Amino acid sequence: MPVFAKSNPPETIEEHNKKIFENYERIKPFLDPEKIKKYDEVIKKIIYYHDLGKLNHKFQNKLGLSKKVIIPELKDIDEIPHEWLSLAFLSREDKRYFHTLSTDTIHFADLVQYCIAFHHTRTKPFDKKALEKTICHDLEKNKGLLGINHSLNFDYDIFKDIKQKIDSQKNFKNYFELLVFLKGILHKCDYTASANIEPESHYSGNYEKDFNNWLSKKGWHLKPFQNEAKRLSDKSVVLVASTGTGKTEYSMNWINGQKAFYLLGIRTAVNEMYRRFKDIFGENVSLLHGEISNIIEDDDTEERYVERIETARKLSTPLTVATADQLVTSVFKYNGFEMTYLTASYSKIVLDEIQSFSPDSIAAIMVFLKEVHRLGSKFLIMTATLPPFIKEELKELQNVEFPEPVLLPNKRHFITVYDEPIDSERSLKMIDKNFKSGKKILIVCNTVKKAQQMYDMLKNFNPSLLHSRYILKDRKNKESRDHGIMAVNNPKHPPVIWIATQVVEASLDLDFDALFTECSPIDSLLQRFGRCWRKREYTDNKPNIHIFKAEDNRIYDKELLDRTYSLIFNNYKNKIMDERDKQDAIFTIFKDIEKTKYYEKYKRNKELLELGFKAQSKTEAEAFFRNIAFNYCVIPRLVYEENEKEIRNLIELIDNKDTEKMQRIKAKAKIKDFIIPLQIFGNFKNLTPVPDSEYCKRNNIMIMNEVTYSYEKGLQLKDTAGEGVLID
Repeated sequence: MPVFAKSNPPETIEEHNKKIFENYERIKPFLDPEKIKKYDEVIKKIIYYHDLGKLNHKFQNKLGLSKKVIIPELKDIDEIPHEWLSLAFLSREDKRYFHTLSTDTIHFADLVQYCIAFHHTRTKPFDKKALEKTICHDLEKNKGLLGINHSLNFDYDIFKDIKQKIDSQKNFKNYFELLVFLKGILHKCDYTASANIEPESHYSGNYEKDFNNWLSKKGWHLKPFQNEAKRLSDKSVVLVASTGTGKTEYSMNWINGQKAFYLLGIRTAVNEMYRRFKDIFGENVSLLHGEISNIIEDDDTEERYVERIETARKLSTPLTVATADQLVTSVFKYNGFEMTYLTASYSKIVLDEIQSFSPDSIAAIMVFLKEVHRLGSKFLIMTATLPPFIKEELKELQNVEFPEPVLLPNKRHFITVYDEPIDSERSLKMIDKNFKSGKKILIVCNTVKKAQQMYDMLKNFNPSLLHSRYILKDRKNKESRDHGIMAVNNPKHPPVIWIATQVVEASLDLDFDALFTECSPIDSLLQRFGRCWRKREYTDNKPNIHIFKAEDNRIYDKELLDRTYSLIFNNYKNKIMDERDKQDAIFTIFKDIEKTKYYEKYKRNKELLELGFKAQSKTEAEAFFRNIAFNYCVIPRLVYEENEKEIRNLIELIDNKDTEKMQRIKAKAKIKDFIIPLQIFGNFKNLTPVPDSEYCKRNNIMIMNEVTYSYEKGLQLKDTAGEGVLID
């Protein structure tokens, strides 16, 4: 009688293991050959044993592929997770073999059992008596179906005998490297076998030829510093370069055809960078962020869609453009983190604009990069504004290069600073004057509320507004190249005023004629500068950068904000600020940073992670990384009412079990058009469930009341709705 591992399509344990063994052979060329030579037999045994517990009758009954079995002695006992039962099958001979690999600090049999027992995540409590009964009355009697004749072991406790030994703060660091290697291989090969995809694939075609062909089409030649990237491609690199110098092309040359991840902080920037990579490297590129399941590409069939999503999520593509959280959350060591660390260990990682993250996230990024670097990964950190304390920490690592900063020689930014808010009468008059002189103007505010107020004040100029509180359909329009904010790069674009928040700071190639901005910490402020006169030489004798005093807010560290305003006001008012000045300003602002709350927060989080802090799940890890108290997807009440018929039709398609898979996928993608992802802190009472929808309930999609919404201004809180709540 066959013993099944999967039901759709039916697959026996033997067939499933065969696929995993095949995937292991496919992944070997990417792995450390010395480790493979030493642990090859161990890996094969872990694969062989990992699913044998699926023999239990309750699991087989659940699959529904064989005649239902009832064992009277077990009818009142809950099903034991199969991976916990798999340990019963380990032979004494194999345990003795594992012990021969042990050292003073590593008990190898414990490590192997940990890899098997925790290749899934369970929250249910361990019941030793139920385990013993299941093994004695079920597995022991049916083991012959798996070709096993040795006695099974039932005297073990999953948590006391295994988990506590490996996961303890004292022992985890000793097991860490081998845990990543052995358990990471099991996860990678098992997950990809279940998804019926290749665990890894080499670049299809010729990377260098594709890159050079693209450069030729553009009529571009690599600059000397970009050519240097190839020479450094076998090292980790920290590159400081001015906005507009060509850091992306530098990264492509540094990647040099090897497996790589290109990480950014903002989903908008990720989508834009994906399009650039895809245009050059074609099907070798995957997009990876939290919303990829809602993106349908032109050539997607159901099979193609599933393969594309699974390949991205299993980190199996030669080139992946992703939000940083997709990799970095693994630093919180949730169960299953090992696959990400394993994949990173033989990959290159490009991190664009590290300063754009919060101190909590920077701490996570730094610990992650240090740990995967020691495992064999190479990283490239690229930024126009690198806080000095990060550079000093990275200098502690081996084989890391710090090329001379690449600073544009041309003078782009003539600064002036005002001791008044951005919505002052003086500011509005200057905006009026610049607009009437034919300029494309960017106004950047520190909060959505302030940006919306500026929109109202400048309504006569027909401005456009961009921030994070738009439904997806409107946000796409506002970011488009045809008639959105990206269209300003067209030299023939007429005078325009765009008002925005921090969403414009990272990796968007924008080129305005004048910038009016609230002051922000120096790294953020310089990113805003980069959206104005991006590559052009500025020769006018009037300022093109106007900086205004910021209102108090909870977004930025007050110490860094005050330092920045003071430095700019005293040192650069009514002066050209060249690229060297900008680097000097960063150094000055971050000098003695140890005394700031920003650094205290960074250091506290970094030390916690270095001590081995673990999240209970990947979801919890994502929340830690993004520093989210509650995360909601909201449909403003007005949007829901205006589109109720379409939304209800989409929900019906999604919730109906008879809906074809591709139709359901398209409906899920479409419903996102009406949703705003929001971070809500504190108690917010004006959320109500979407009526009669299991899908919305599962995904925390709510209707938001007591708010207004328009294409022009996005979501606005009414006065009483926002008390004690920060949404941004």
